[in-house]
Amino acid sequence: MNYEDLIAKAVKGRSVNSLAKEWGIPQKTLDNYVKGTRTPDFHTTIILVKESGFTAERVLKVLADHEASRKLTKRDMTAIADKLSPSFDALLRMANACWSQIQRVAQ
Repeated sequence: MNYEDLIAKAVKGRSVNSLAKEWGIPQKTLDNYVKGTRTPDFHTTIILVKESGFTAERVLKVLADHEASRKLTKRDMTAIADKLSPSFDALLRMANACWSQIQRVAQ
């Protein structure tokens, strides 16, 4: 089971708005949980356990895996920056060359 499966099982096709009222959670917060842009807090985790029918251990494992997948480590960010750096440098060189030509034409 993954995060999306857990949320689908707990939500049971109900609207975020109605669940937010029922669960006592701000609608925007619950919407972020459903979209996966935020990981539920402890209060909501207890609700997810009750609503999904899964054990607390299983729900916590799914939430921990989801949170870990959302976070990029510093090493990951460095690797991404290293991959983008040569292309970005080339783009800057091209932009500088174009800017030089524009300045010459404008004179």
